[in-house]
Amino acid sequence: MSKIIKYYRHAETKWNKEGRLQGWLDSELTEQGIQQAKQVQWEPEIVFCSDLNRAFQTARYMFPNSAIHTSEHLREINLGHWQGCLISNLQNDGQYNCYTNSPQLFQQTTQESFQQVTSRMLAFHESLDYLPYRKIAVVSHGVALACFFIALKNQGYENLWKYLLTGATCETVTF
Repeated sequence: MSKIIKYYRHAETKWNKEGRLQGWLDSELTEQGIQQAKQVQWEPEIVFCSDLNRAFQTARYMFPNSAIHTSEHLREINLGHWQGCLISNLQNDGQYNCYTNSPQLFQQTTQESFQQVTSRMLAFHESLDYLPYRKIAVVSHGVALACFFIALKNQGYENLWKYLLTGATCETVTF
């Protein structure tokens, strides 16, 4: 039985709009974010999302008639001491510049590594093999999904930012 899995990024949050890094911290969806989520027109048989509130809120607006199953495997990358910081205040941070401009060379200190994020995202995806559902929705986060997509495409982290989804957009995986 083939499966259709639609991977969605959470909708716009207040911190996204401010240019503030969230990681494992949370902020509320904006009105635009709520509208982004409500525009999704698809009826999955089962819905999974990150256990972070912005993903749960997005999933609730996208699929109001579905039970939502949360998983910490779907969390965003933990950004350590950068969490809650304005991106504009990190422009002179050499480690942050490596993170954004040369992700294949990034060495974490207080952050989670791209490899760690990729491993947990792939483990979650593989667990879907054993479910009897054909249409599955997954709501996660930008960097977590980018790590997952480059792994599926056998690409290196230098291509990470090519796969960054924005507000409530989706990528479909069929297997």
